[in-house]
Order: sequence, then C-alpha cells, then structure tokens
Amino acid sequence: MWRAVQARLVVIVFAFAAALLTPALLPAAVFRVGVPSPSVSYLPLIVAWKTGFFTQEAVQPEFIVMKPAILPAALVNGEIQFTTATGTAIGAALRGFPFKTVIFFSKKLMDSLITRPEIHSFADLRGKIIGVDTPGATTDVITRLLIEKNGLDPSRDLKILATGHEEIRLEQLKLKQIDAAMLGPQGVVAAKRAGLRVLADVADYVELPFVGGATHDQIIDRRREELKKFLRAAVRGIRYIIDPANRSRIVSLLENWLNLDLETASYTYDIFKKVAAADGTLNRAEMETLLNERKRQTKVTADIPLDKIYNFSLVQEINRELPQ
Repeated sequence: MWRAVQARLVVIVFAFAAALLTPALLPAAVFRVGVPSPSVSYLPLIVAWKTGFFTQEAVQPEFIVMKPAILPAALVNGEIQFTTATGTAIGAALRGFPFKTVIFFSKKLMDSLITRPEIHSFADLRGKIIGVDTPGATTDVITRLLIEKNGLDPSRDLKILATGHEEIRLEQLKLKQIDAAMLGPQGVVAAKRAGLRVLADVADYVELPFVGGATHDQIIDRRREELKKFLRAAVRGIRYIIDPANRSRIVSLLENWLNLDLETASYTYDIFKKVAAADGTLNRAEMETLLNERKRQTKVTADIPLDKIYNFSLVQEINRELPQ
C-alpha cells in the first residue's frame, strides 16, 4: 500500500513540476517600451498585446510615454529595454550609443502636414511656425525633408518648433499657436473635422521607412531568447494586421485603444496596412536610405556600416520558423 501511495506522490510531483514549466505559468519577461506618444505607428505591438501573443510568448510589455530626447539615456540606464522611436535611436547610434534597430513596422511614412485653412501652398509657409515632437525625432526629420522637397529652407524660411506630442500639436493648431504640424492618420481625420487643411501627404513626396523598434546591444547579447520572444509576438502582430480577415477586429481595437470613432479607426487601419513592413525588416536599399538621411540630419560624414545600425537577424530567424 505504501508503495502505491509513493507511486501516486511521484506522479503528482512530476505533474506539478511539468505544470510549473509550461509557458503559461512561467514568470513573464518584462519589456519596458519607450514610446513618444500613443500612436498607430507601433500598432503591431498593441495587437500582439491585445490578442495575447505576448502572453503566449511569456513576455509582459509595459508601454511608457517618454520624450524622444530622453530615450537614449533611458535605454542606457536600463529604464527601458526597447523603443519605437527608431529615428532617435539611429541618431544616437551614429553618435556612438550601442543601439540596434531590430524590427520595422512600416516601410513608408503615414504622416501628413496639416496647416491652418488660410495656408494653401508651401510658399504660404514662409515665416510661419511648424510644430514637431522634439528635435531629431521622426516628425522633425520628415518635416524638414518635406519642406526641402518643396523649395524652402527649414532653417531660414520658417520656424520649426518642438511643441510636444500629436494631441498637443493638434490643439495648438486649433488655437492658432502654430501654423502647421505633422500629424498621423488619426490626427488627420480630427484636423479635417476642425476645418484644418491637409497640405501634403508625406508618402507622396518622401521615400523613407517610418517606424520600427530598437534596443540596446546588451539586450541582444544577454537577453537574446527573451528578445526573440518579444519580437516573435511583434511579427505575429504584423501578420495579423495585414490579413484582410482581421480588418474588423483591428478597427475595433483601434476604436477602443485610441478612443477613435469608426471613420477614424477605419482610415487609420487602411493607411497602416498600405505601408506595413510585412516581414518586419527592411531591404538593403531601404536601410541605406534611412541611414543616409539620419547621417545628413546629424551631420555625420563618416562611412557607417549597416551592421552598426541594424540587426534584423532575430526577425529573419523568426520568419523562417513561423508558418508561412
């Protein structure tokens, strides 16, 4: 009888140990993600969070809104482990920070330049104020590119002012505190309703990859498996978004997460799907385009190898492993 009891105890112990080792019960690896503002630009991460992909990978994301200017220090100090401010991260890497861009969410820009209704052309922007997030952030870079593409000098012909995230910029436009601002898809719909003008869609003028994710070299080296799980959830998020069968679910998610109405959520989804990086990477030409633009903006003239800025190896590995 005692042997029978022992046998049952052994079975129970092994069953308990196996349960503890299942992914659902393992402690989740926490990844704090620094984001400039709540935005559709990192939609794959939100989809991965809301659909449970992160939970399935035993990863717990924490999204922290931070000014792009402080993100490099936050990555170095370990306050965050990941950031969606890839423009800022690449600029910092050019200055010697040990950062790598490891995934990309969109291959084209989704922003539009919104102006006061009395501004009808780029020439009308002379002497005016354009609001961006912070100096060197993506909104700053693409604003300057767009202005230059249309024959103006952003340092002489007008004033580019760091005023804060998108909601602040839109409110300042409404209050006539600034004359123009770069806004994302949801901001565009709200701006139109407020009687503001869409002067230009950036994608029509500028060929430049938009937003992805970057991390510290130490995360790649020391937390590689955890990072891979995080990135696998993100890749699954991209795939889920671009599947037409999931359109209504994503639109509903956008409505709830960003507090959008149906029209705005639908427009936002369609724009993102159009520019999405389906496999989470950039090709060589796209990497060079983005790197060269960041070098130009930061006045770096030295030759910089692509592998100093980008490391898509984990995402490429994930794409080989996931069902096609």
